[in-house]
Amino acid sequence: MVLLKEPSCLGESKQTAIRRLNSLWRKLEANPNLQQLYRNFIHEYLDMGHMEQVFEVSEPTVRYNITYYMSHHGVLRPDSKSTPLRTVFDASCATSTGESFNSILANGGVIQDELFAILLRFRKNRIALISDIKKMFRMIFIDESQRDLLRIVWKESIDDSIKRIK
Repeated sequence: MVLLKEPSCLGESKQTAIRRLNSLWRKLEANPNLQQLYRNFIHEYLDMGHMEQVFEVSEPTVRYNITYYMSHHGVLRPDSKSTPLRTVFDASCATSTGESFNSILANGGVIQDELFAILLRFRKNRIALISDIKKMFRMIFIDESQRDLLRIVWKESIDDSIKRIK
C-alpha cells in the first residue's frame, strides 16, 4: 500500500473500534440469523488465511510501530444467494488526531477498461465466456510490515473477551 503520510500521524483507534463492536453485538443479539452469518464470515476469513489473530505478545511491526483498528459492520442482503451478508470495513473512521487510514492512503488509478470498451470486445466474437472469480478482492497480498495498519477487533459473543485480528 502506498501511503501519503507516515502512519505515525494516526492517533488512537482501538477504543472507537471496540465501541462500534459492542454496538454491532447488540444488533447481532437481536438477530440470530445475522449473528451466525457474521460468525461464519469471520471464521471463513481466518480459515482461509485472509486474517490472523494477534496475540498479546505480538508487537506492531518495527517498520511503523503503530496500529490502526478498523470498525466493521454487516449489510444483510437476503436476496443474494452467494453473499447474504456483506461485511464493510470502515477505514474512514477518524482517530484521536482526526486522521483516518483512508486519509493517508494513496488512491490507485483505474486499471480496468471502460465499460463501453468491454461491451464492444464482448460482442466482437461469436462465442463469449463469462465467469465469476470467487472472493477475488480478498486475494490481494498485503506486505507483512503493513498488516498492523489493517486490524479489527472481534469477539465470539456479546460477553466474550475481545480478540485482535489483522
